[in-house]
Amino acid sequence: MGRDSDILVGLDLGTSKITVTVAELAEDNPGEAQIIGIGQAPSRGMLKGKIVNLEQAISSVSDAIADAESMLSGIKISRAVVAYSCPEARCYHVKGMISLGRAARQITREDLERVIETALSNIKLEPNWAVIHTLPIKYAIDDIGGIDSPLDMTGMKLEVELTAITVPVTIGQNVVNCVRKAGVKVTGLILKPLAEALGALSPDERAIGASLISIGGGTTSFTVFYEGRLMHASELAVGGDHVSNDISLLLKIPITYAEKMKKELSAAPDETPSGIITLDIRGHKQEIDKAEAADIAAARLEQLFADNIAPGIEALENKGISTEIVMNGGVMLTPGIKALAESHLKRDIRIGTPVLGSEMPEGRNDCRYCAAAGIIVYLTERRKNPFAYVEPPMTVFKFDVSKDEGIKKPVRKSDSKVKTLLRWGKDVMKELF
Repeated sequence: MGRDSDILVGLDLGTSKITVTVAELAEDNPGEAQIIGIGQAPSRGMLKGKIVNLEQAISSVSDAIADAESMLSGIKISRAVVAYSCPEARCYHVKGMISLGRAARQITREDLERVIETALSNIKLEPNWAVIHTLPIKYAIDDIGGIDSPLDMTGMKLEVELTAITVPVTIGQNVVNCVRKAGVKVTGLILKPLAEALGALSPDERAIGASLISIGGGTTSFTVFYEGRLMHASELAVGGDHVSNDISLLLKIPITYAEKMKKELSAAPDETPSGIITLDIRGHKQEIDKAEAADIAAARLEQLFADNIAPGIEALENKGISTEIVMNGGVMLTPGIKALAESHLKRDIRIGTPVLGSEMPEGRNDCRYCAAAGIIVYLTERRKNPFAYVEPPMTVFKFDVSKDEGIKKPVRKSDSKVKTLLRWGKDVMKELF
């Protein structure tokens, strides 16, 4: 094994499971990494992707870390970049422009920071909100647009168009606190929709244009890449647990039994084998008609596609953006769901599997593990181009903790929001990598 600095660790906080992905940087190419282990544990203390019971969530994270470490030889996981859900997140498109002077000159790193800062200043952040992701879409130099990377190019005026995603700070702070209490330092945060898309879509698909819809245990995300750039990312607090809840409520059975039954049903009711299931619920025998349960599950899934997913695709097309549709998440393992999705979206779809799936162990490389792979993709792409994903320093999402006394010190109030966001030079790169 390489040094600790050669190890990348991603931790995916999901409603149904916690996944830890460990990768090792290639010795001859530090921009590439090989997955060497994946650990997981059932998710407890999480609801709709959020922490609702801190102690249970800490225990689940600890179990997933222990499972990952059991697959590795002599590696102790001490730090990780964490993917988490935040349905409250907001996505913005903003532009910024700066003058480079009266005479043309080469564009520096400081110029890129300054034009990004100018664009971000157009976002009016509410109290306790922060920008978690800043992704440049395109630059223009002296009104000549379509420039991917203007660094070291020459001009008098620099413009940028970018996508920015904002989140409530406290949700990220709770994530950091949970993982830290499990004995792991959080060196970065990434929103689940972005991690899922990076893990499921190849660079070529992102360049051509692709939309990733991920239906997980508690949330559904919608992420759009067009011409290689992130155009949209959002998340709804609607997922597979809605199916379980409906079955539990309408058939009057405990949620744990409904969850197990759901996995035996098809999204096409006529494809579910008929029959009666006899449940022993605390000594009481209860008979359940599988066909009735299948009808309940199908109705909820149809509503999800009709009310929550199809309108997003339609809105995208109304803007003139046509993309390939890729779907992943645990719910996409439901038999018959691909045909159901295609009937509502009125187009062919592909079930997405991790782009790094060949490196992932059997059973942990299907459509449920795209976010786990996506964190590693995100980290390696950031190493190649730090300006591809401009992130805030971790001090935005946590308190400084005194090693000796455990005293919490808040972020300095003198820092402006934009200045705090852009203090990601040497310190952030050192912390992330």
